[in-house]
Amino acid sequence: MTLTFTYAGTDKPIAGVRITMTEADGTVTILTTDVNGQVTLPTTSNTYTLAASLAETGTDPVDLLDAIWILQHAGELRTLTATQLLAADASGDGEVDILDAIYILQHMGELRTLDPSLVFLDAVTGNPLSEITFNPTDTPSITVIRMGDVDQSFDTG
Repeated sequence: MTLTFTYAGTDKPIAGVRITMTEADGTVTILTTDVNGQVTLPTTSNTYTLAASLAETGTDPVDLLDAIWILQHAGELRTLTATQLLAADASGDGEVDILDAIYILQHMGELRTLDPSLVFLDAVTGNPLSEITFNPTDTPSITVIRMGDVDQSFDTG
């Protein structure tokens, strides 16, 4: 089974993602995505979990435009996609509102630090990838975001 890691539902592949596949019998396999953001999982008859990380996340994509998009969303002037809404919740309170725009502005002014790590989520549930147990017949679908990057300007290259 081949998994493809692209950024926030775009067509931008993410190369170099380190995936740890842990099977129910204790077998651990470490894999890395190729230049096309793809990795092939080994065949298994066990349930398994996946954890993913990317060591180098490049330059900070969080900027004034992200805060503006949140304010436009709050004023019903812009509709955000599901992945944009996840990235927009910079405060982590489950709401996308002016507080998130403030967090982004504080981040830009170096008064607050937003975690630069990419967030890997199960696309079906929206929960962190590492919290999901997959069955051998499942085809995992993964959403990758960076907190605060509402306009999805992250450069995956």
